[in-house]
Amino acid sequence: MNEEYQELDLVELLRGVVSNWWLILLFMIIAAGSSYYATKTYVVPIYKAESTLFIGKENNVLSGISLGDFQLDSKLVIDYRELIKTRLVTEEVISDLELKSTRNEVISNLRINIITESRFMNVTYQDPIPERATQIVNRFSQVLVEKAETIVGVNNIQIVDYAITPTTPISPNPIMNAMIAAMVGAMVAMGIILLKMAMNNTIKDESSVEKEFGIPVLGVIPKFKGEGRTS
Repeated sequence: MNEEYQELDLVELLRGVVSNWWLILLFMIIAAGSSYYATKTYVVPIYKAESTLFIGKENNVLSGISLGDFQLDSKLVIDYRELIKTRLVTEEVISDLELKSTRNEVISNLRINIITESRFMNVTYQDPIPERATQIVNRFSQVLVEKAETIVGVNNIQIVDYAITPTTPISPNPIMNAMIAAMVGAMVAMGIILLKMAMNNTIKDESSVEKEFGIPVLGVIPKFKGEGRTS
C-alpha cells in the first residue's frame, strides 16, 4: 500500500465536510441549545450597582480652586480608595445592613474605580440580588463620606449619584455562551467526519485503485440497470 494514499488530500477533506453539513449543523444546534438552557437554568446571574462620588473643596469653603487644591484632592482620591476597604468601613456596612457575608467576601465584590485625571470616583458592588447590591454600594458611599472627615480630617467628599437598582445582569451572557458552544460543536462534528474518512479504507473509484496499488486501470466493468443474480 502506498504511503501517499494514507494522507487525505485537501479536496477530498473539503468534499467530506461539505457532504456532511447536516451533521455539523446538528451538533451546532444541540451544543448551542444545551449551553443556552444550562446558562439560563443553572448559572446564577450577577448584578452590578454603581455610585459616583466627587472629591472637591470642603463644603464650607467658597473660594476658587487652585492648582495646589487640585493636586491635594487628587491624592485624597487614592486615600479614599483605600479607606473604603478598611475594616472600619466594611464592618460598619456589614453591621448596618445585617449582612451574613464575611468581610473578605464583601471586599471581593467591591470595586473602586478612579476616573483618570479627575476627582470622580465610582464605587461598584456585584451581587446575585440586585436590591442588595444597591443597598451595599450606597451604604459604602455614605459611610465613606462619614469617615472621611474623622480619619482624613477634611470634609470634601460628596455623593454625586446614588446607585439605582440594576435590572440587567452583567453575567452570564447566554447568547455569547451559546455561540461559543455552537463553534465547539462544529469543530467536534468536523473532527468526527475527518476521523471517519481517515479510517475508511474502501476503494471508491479507479483513481483510488491507482493511488492504492500504483498501477493504471485498464478498464471498468459497468453495472447495468436491472442486472440481477442468475441461478
